[in-house]
Amino acid sequence: MMSILSNKIAIIAIALLATISVSVGVMASHGYGPFAFISYKVQGEEEAQIIPAHFDLGKLSPGGKGTIQDNATIIIKDSGNYTIALKHVEKLKKVFSEFNITITIANNIIKLNLDNTKYTLFLMNGTYTVNIVINYVVSQHPKSEDVKNEPLLIIHPAGEEDQEED
Repeated sequence: MMSILSNKIAIIAIALLATISVSVGVMASHGYGPFAFISYKVQGEEEAQIIPAHFDLGKLSPGGKGTIQDNATIIIKDSGNYTIALKHVEKLKKVFSEFNITITIANNIIKLNLDNTKYTLFLMNGTYTVNIVINYVVSQHPKSEDVKNEPLLIIHPAGEEDQEED
């Protein structure tokens, strides 16, 4: 339960930082600006521990394509149904004409893409090595983006839907 709360807090913090960044730019032109910032993390019992995979596609060109693979580790403390979801789909659609993810976890092969963005499965408590393979094709007219360490895949208990849009 706390990991979902932590994820929601992180999402809210990211949204606030984006809002503050825009506000700073507007206020800077008027001689105003924030003069204090705060950061914190609330520690609590977590339902799952995650060591995420990190993907760096580098500089992309129109029509470019590739395959990239990495592993994540997920420790599930409570057996139950979990939903895996692809995030920021609308943003991905503006850059990629094809974006296919194959996830292997607990002898399950899950395929997500820009149209099929969620999958729910039952996981027993335990430690899972999750293999993630991404196959992509950059669109011929991609939106210019500079993305760094943006959440791509999330996992949460089924029924506790993520509040973040997209």
